[in-house]
Amino acid sequence: MPPRDSLAIIVQTNFQLCAYTCSELHVKMIGLFCDVNTLRRLTNVVFYKITRDSVKGAFRLGISASQITRFLRMHAHPRLRTGKYPPLPFNVEDQIVLWDRERSRVMLEEVVRYQCQTRDEYEAAVQWAEDMGCLSWAGQVKQVIMVRHGSSDSFASFIRRWRGQAAAGGGRKRKAAVGH
Repeated sequence: MPPRDSLAIIVQTNFQLCAYTCSELHVKMIGLFCDVNTLRRLTNVVFYKITRDSVKGAFRLGISASQITRFLRMHAHPRLRTGKYPPLPFNVEDQIVLWDRERSRVMLEEVVRYQCQTRDEYEAAVQWAEDMGCLSWAGQVKQVIMVRHGSSDSFASFIRRWRGQAAAGGGRKRKAAVGH
């Protein structure tokens, strides 16, 4: 009979988790990243299901994907540590990492959109915005530029100066003289 505080986990490729333990603490710890609604319990074994929602709930608690996978590998059943089988199925580990990446795949940034009137203006504006580090996106076909909101006033000033010089006859040759 294993010690009362021991923990041996088997994770299957179908995201079923089987934990051999008598410790209530271990059951609660596993419940942090497994679906508690799927808990099935016998005398010395508990069964859980690892789900997207349960893992994302763990992320909201501040638990990282690497902490979850490290915990599962560290407490893998001794027979899984023989080397014949991985202690954690590759598909389960990869999926936990992918669920973690879902949280950061979209970055929101407040920008201001500018529509350039000519190709020369577009090229000068893109160059200025790149040089100033405020270019968020530029679309050459429609001559649209998006600059970070914090730099929009200085960008608008640049565009006014450039248009004034272009109207005065400076055009393309004067764009470098407009300055930063």
